Amino acid sequence: MKIKLILVLILFLCFVPAQPQSVAQKRAGRMEAGMNLSYLDNYWLGTKEKKFADFVKVSDVAKREKMFADIAKAGFKTVRIPINFGAWASLKPPYEWENKEGPEAADLFVKWALANDLNVIIDLHHTELDNSIPGAATTERIVSLWKRIAERYKNTDREKVFFELRNEPHDISAADWRAQAEQLIKTVRAVAPNHTLIVGFHDWNSRQALIDSKPFPDTNIIYTFHYYDPFIFTHQGATWSSEGLPELKNVPFPWSKDAKIQTPPIAKGKWIENQINSYQKDSAGEKMFADLKAAKEWAEKNKVPSFLGEFGSFNKYAALDARCRHAEIIYSSLGKLNIPSAWWEWDGGFNMFEPGTTKIADCMRKAIESYAAQKPVE
Repeated sequence: MKIKLILVLILFLCFVPAQPQSVAQKRAGRMEAGMNLSYLDNYWLGTKEKKFADFVKVSDVAKREKMFADIAKAGFKTVRIPINFGAWASLKPPYEWENKEGPEAADLFVKWALANDLNVIIDLHHTELDNSIPGAATTERIVSLWKRIAERYKNTDREKVFFELRNEPHDISAADWRAQAEQLIKTVRAVAPNHTLIVGFHDWNSRQALIDSKPFPDTNIIYTFHYYDPFIFTHQGATWSSEGLPELKNVPFPWSKDAKIQTPPIAKGKWIENQINSYQKDSAGEKMFADLKAAKEWAEKNKVPSFLGEFGSFNKYAALDARCRHAEIIYSSLGKLNIPSAWWEWDGGFNMFEPGTTKIADCMRKAIESYAAQKPVE
């Protein structure tokens, strides 16, 4: 009798129709392992007196055409393009383009990505610039920027072109970011109703902010988060982040009892010292997998797709073999959890290259391959 019941149950499960995927879930399923290509976000290359509007150089744009082919040849399926559209628009209504070379460079990046059969994410980056330009990141201005951006790209292939509404919202409450995001979603939908949006949450697109938030009513959204843990490894030597990081060096991965991490004097009693004290736990592969699994469980619970928009490690002080071990833990975890991603970054300080070359290091190649090796067979 028990055997018959088991057989009936098996037959029932075999014929239960699978839940249909949403448009966003289908498109997310094609993103796989991706890459960030920075440059159009590098406002600091411009002149502050000119609101950084002059940061794009034609020669620097042109030499990046080949990079899209290289990214595709390396096996990546998606390229995320961080773009500082805000640097090129006026600070006062109607927020028209003051420097048209910038948006034209963005057009070329999108064109080159599609020519290489890459999915492309148009990511509105650094709306706040360096936080010294009054009015740069008001909701009214960001809404206006998205009206122009959506109008510019509304006729692109909606199966391959995604709109990321704002990179790493910060210094804004969860409620205020949600209200702003709702306005941006409404704005883009009025112009481009069928493109998939990518949306993160407050606190720098943190994983915890994602878990603490609710999805938006719009069903054509992929939800993004960033993951740079353990931060004292991935950002050792970084001059733009927390106090004490520029002086921090020789942090191994994972923790080793044989490697003593020296706390910089400036970091004594501060967040960095706390991170050093908890590094043995924080650098454990099991802990990192659990972090990513929690993000996946949030997505499954809410029946929405998720996307790791940034992860990686700065190469100033971190050893290449340690960086590869870190990358492999994350890539293999993403494969097991079936989460698409975009490494930060192709050719900057977080690159995957052998030192002094533009060749992906063998150990980084092994890490990337662990993503596909661990993906569930569909």
